[in-house]
Amino acid sequence: MAVEDASQLVVFLSGTSYIAVGIYLLQKAAKTRGRPEFYLGLAFLCNGISYAFSELPFVANLESRIEEFSYLGRIWAGGCAFTIALFTWRVFRSHAAWARGLVAGTAALIVAGLAVSALEGDWEGLTPLTHVGFWLDWAGGIAPFLWLSIEASRQYRVARRRIALGLIDPLVCNRFLLIAIYATLASTTYLLLIPMYIVYEIHGTWSAGLNLSLGLLEIASLIALTISFYVPAFYRRWIGGTEREAPPAA
Repeated sequence: MAVEDASQLVVFLSGTSYIAVGIYLLQKAAKTRGRPEFYLGLAFLCNGISYAFSELPFVANLESRIEEFSYLGRIWAGGCAFTIALFTWRVFRSHAAWARGLVAGTAALIVAGLAVSALEGDWEGLTPLTHVGFWLDWAGGIAPFLWLSIEASRQYRVARRRIALGLIDPLVCNRFLLIAIYATLASTTYLLLIPMYIVYEIHGTWSAGLNLSLGLLEIASLIALTISFYVPAFYRRWIGGTEREAPPAA
C-alpha cells in the first residue's frame, strides 16, 4: 500500500469511528435524558457520516462519484458544526441572547457557503484559491469549535478554583479540560484543511504528511471527548474524582 493510500485510510477510519462514539452518546442520552450527551452524540454521528461520504471515493476507488459524495459530506459536516454550536449555547450560554445569534450566524454561514458552492459548481469544496463558497462554509464550520474551546477553557479555570473549596468533583473539572482539548484539536483540523486543499488544488494530489496529521488529530480529539463521557477506571483513579455525570446544562 502506498504512503498516500495509507494516510487516506487513516483519515477514513479515524473519521468514521466518530459514528460509533456518536451512537454510544445518543444511547446514553436516551437513558439519562442528558442534553450534553444528546448534542455531542448527534454532532459525532454527523461528523462520522461526513467522513464516510468525503473519503469513501478515495478509499474505494469511486472517484467518478467524487462530486456527489463530497457535497453530501460537506452537508453532514455542516450539520456537525451546527450541532456543536447548539451544544455550546445550551450547555454554557443558554440565557445569552448573543449566543443564540451566534448559533443563527453559524447556520447562515454554512447554508450560504453550500449554496454559493453549488452556484459556483464547486461541489467538492477543495479549491480555496478559486471559490468563495468554500470560505463561507469553512468559517461556519470552524466558528462553533473555537467558541466551544473558549467556553470550556473558561469553565475549566473556574472549576479549578472550586476544587480547593470542595465545591466540585475533580473529575467534572477535568471533563471541562477534555472538552476544551477536543474543541481545540477540532479547530486545528479546520486550519490544517487550508494547506491540504491548496496543495491539492495546485498539484492535484494529496499530501500524505498532511493527511496523516489530520487523521492523528482526529484520533486524539476523539479520545479526549470519549474519555470525558466514558471515564476508564484508571483515569478516574488518576484524576481522583468519583463523579460520573456529564456537566449540567446551564
